[in-house]
Formats: sequence, C-alpha cells, structure tokens
Amino acid sequence: MTTRIAIVGGFLGSGKTTLILAAARRLAERGYRVGLVTNDQGEDLVDTALAGDAKIPVAEVAGGCFCCRFPDLLAGLQRLQEVAAPDIILAEPVGSCTDLIATVLRPLVQFYGEQYALAPLTVLLDSSRSMADFPDDIRYLHEQQVAEAEILLHSKSDLAGKTGTRIGRSSADAIEPPVLPVSAVSGEGVDEWLDVILGQSSRNPEALLIDYERYAHAEAALGWLNAKGQVRADTPYSARKWTSHLLATLESLCAEQHASIAHIKVLVTTPVAKLKASLTQAGSLSWDLDDKTADTPSHEFVLNVRVNATPGQLEQMALQAIESAKPDPSARYYIEHFECFSPLPPRPTHRLA
Repeated sequence: MTTRIAIVGGFLGSGKTTLILAAARRLAERGYRVGLVTNDQGEDLVDTALAGDAKIPVAEVAGGCFCCRFPDLLAGLQRLQEVAAPDIILAEPVGSCTDLIATVLRPLVQFYGEQYALAPLTVLLDSSRSMADFPDDIRYLHEQQVAEAEILLHSKSDLAGKTGTRIGRSSADAIEPPVLPVSAVSGEGVDEWLDVILGQSSRNPEALLIDYERYAHAEAALGWLNAKGQVRADTPYSARKWTSHLLATLESLCAEQHASIAHIKVLVTTPVAKLKASLTQAGSLSWDLDDKTADTPSHEFVLNVRVNATPGQLEQMALQAIESAKPDPSARYYIEHFECFSPLPPRPTHRLA
C-alpha cells in the first residue's frame, strides 16, 4: 500500500504552515491518518512545535532543504510510516527552496514509486505581499518557486482587496496550473484544494531551467536565525506584551538596517497559555494563537527570523530586541539554543531534469 505525499512549497511567510495545520485537521475529520514533515536550514522550529501541540505526528528534516537532505527526508517519511501509518503526509520544504520537481518529486517517483504516490506540487503565493524591496536574486528565486507549481494557491484570501501577480511556467510546452484562492483563517478553498491533492497525482511536469548561481546568491542574501530560551521574572508580566515588544523592535531594527523581512515568527509558551505571532513584511503583525490575559512570571520561547541581512547584522538585531523586550530590570534570560547563519549553496542529492 502506497502513502500519498503532498509537497506544499512557497516563499517564506506565504502561509504554508498555517494552511497545512488547518488541512491536517480537516483531513482527520474526514477519517484520514495524517503525518507532517517540516524542513529548515537549522533547528528549533516554530512549525515543528506547533504540529506537536496539534497532536499531529511530525518528522523534522533540519540542516538543509529536502533536496540537499534527501536521505533525511526518506528517513522522516519512514519514521512516520512506522509510528503513525499515515494515509497522507504533508511535506513543507524550506521557504527558500525551489527546483522541487527535479530534486524531490522525480526522485521519489523514480526510486520509491512503490512506496509513495505523489500529489501535484502545490505552491503558495501570498497575494498580500510585495517582493519589490528584495534583491533581484531573491525575486528570481520567488518567481521560480511559483513557476514550477502544479497547483498555485493564492494564500491569505481573507485579506480583502489584495491580488497577486501571476507568474507562468517558462517552458515552451507549459501547462498553466489551476489557481485557487485559499485562506486557512476563513477556510475558503481548503476543502477544494484537499479534493485535488487526494484525487490527483503529479503529472511529472518538465523541470525548470534553474540558474543555480543565482539560486545560491538568493539564499546567501538571507540571514537565518533560530533561538530558543526562557524568560523568568520576580513579578508577573504580560506574555503578549513581551511578544509584541519583541516583534515591534525587530521590525524597527530591520527598517533601520534596510533589511527586508521574509518571515519572523515567535512561539511563546507560559504555564497556562500559548501565543504565536509573525511578521511577513513591515506592518503585517498577525496572531495565530493569542491570549490577552496571559500574565505569567515566566515563559519559554522559540524565535525564527529570516531577513535580507548578514548573519552579523541579524545576530545583533535579535539580541538587541530580546534585551529590549525584557519585562522588568530583574528579569533573567536563559538562552538554550542560538544559531545565526546564511544558507550554503544548494547541492541536491539527485536532480532528475
């Protein structure tokens, strides 16, 4: 019996995790067993923590994208099969990854076709954001992500009046993908999308012609930060205000450094509440989990930041923002994990063009 895999790509901050978690709930309601594979260049992911909190079996592929960590992807898929026997696995590649047809879908079909059935490649395009402030190479990367979609989802359709720009496939014999508006918040389009990925298979489209030098430059232009820690104070404070202050300070510092925001997200856990907030561009603070009365003497946090800045700039900004958000002078920080870097050039395990 084969397990269906649905790969859901798209640029950083396009709404992949929010959609996947909403989709997993709906699939469970339909009677399907669901697994999730998260992916990142580093460790300690907000996405993995959220999936675990939602009681979804999850495997994490860290240290590189699916294409460069293909054996780790296989190991994650196999673990999910062993512990959860899922009918369908939703796999979310790194938001700076492209060329998924040639480096992930085709190898899975060619070498492991008896184990896995591949749904059409889904790519999210955030209709509410502009890429104009990013360097040319990052815009090129974004265009390639959208261009290889077999299903293109205009995400965050609940943000009224926002429309995105269509980017077609560059192949001469290209087949334009179906384009669906979808919102994980309102539920618009989610069931229609699920019907497609459950009922159709990838048609194995022609791989894109990717300029890997530009691809590498695009990833190198992004600063990548993952941090995990605790805050403790002598008197109770508002975890929500701490979260808002942290993100507002990061937004301000990024503006000062002319560092375009790709995605900033933080998960805060108190003894009685969870909060999750994110930024995908200046002025776009949104809450996926909120508790306005979450006063607490302590909390844990996981912070993921991806911006157009050098690792040195990003590290300085993050540490300054964390210090600035301290709830009172007596509060103490305990940093358990802190990494800041730019991704290495992509070197896929397989590329079946």
